[in-house]
Amino acid sequence: MSDEQVQEPAPETPVEESAPVEEEPKETEEKPKAAPACSGGCPCEMITKPFEESEFFGKAKEVFMWKDLMKSLLVFCVVNVFFVLLLCYDFTVIGLFCWIFFFALLAALCFDIMHVIGYFKGEEKPSLLADKNFEFPGEYIDGFFQLVAAIIKAFLAVAVNAVLIRNVVFSLSMVFGFLFIIYLAGHWGVCGILYASILFCFIWFRLYNDHKEAIDNLFQKAKDFVQQQFEQLKEKINKPKAQ
Repeated sequence: MSDEQVQEPAPETPVEESAPVEEEPKETEEKPKAAPACSGGCPCEMITKPFEESEFFGKAKEVFMWKDLMKSLLVFCVVNVFFVLLLCYDFTVIGLFCWIFFFALLAALCFDIMHVIGYFKGEEKPSLLADKNFEFPGEYIDGFFQLVAAIIKAFLAVAVNAVLIRNVVFSLSMVFGFLFIIYLAGHWGVCGILYASILFCFIWFRLYNDHKEAIDNLFQKAKDFVQQQFEQLKEKINKPKAQ
C-alpha cells in the first residue's frame, strides 16, 4: 500500500505546457515599439488629432453644425462684429473687451440707479443686481487655451517631420505650405487668419455633413492627381540613368 501512494503524484507533469505560452506575446509586444514616430504616414493627422481629442472643440462643433439655429446665429453675429471691429477699426483685443465691460457697467449703473443714489444719501436701498450670481465658464476658457497649446505642439511636430524629410512628398509640399502661411501672416495677421478659420468652420462642417460622399471623392481625385505628378517627376528623373 505504501508503494501505490508514492506513485500517484506522478501525473502532475502537464504544468510545463503553459510555460511556452507566456513567451510568445513578449515578442509581439516589442515589435510595434521599434517603429519610428512618423514612418511615412499622413502627417496631416497630427494637426487634426488635437481637434478630435478636445472637448471644447466638440462643443464648439455643435455651434458650427447649426444644430441650434438661434444659438449658432447669435455666435456668428458676435464673431463677425468682434473681428470687424478688430480688423477694420483698429481696436485691440484688450481695448475691445474693456469697451464691452465699460458699456455693461454703464447699463448696470442705470438699471440700479436708486441703489447708487441711496448710497450717497445715506439711505439703504436694496440692490437689484448684488444678489445675482454669475461665473465665467472656466471649462470653456481652459479648454480653449488647451486646444491652442495642442495645435501649436502639433504644428511644430509636423514642421519637424517635414524638416527631417521623413516623408519626401510631404516635405516637398510643405515648401509651398510654409510660403502660403508666410503670405497669410504678412497680409492678414493672426486675427485675420483666426477670423477666416472660424468662418471656414461655420461653412465647412455643415457642408461636409450634407455632401460627405461627393467631397470625399473630390479629395481622393486630388490626392491621386498629386501622386501621379510625383510619379511622373520620378520617371523623368530616372530616365537618364536607365539610358
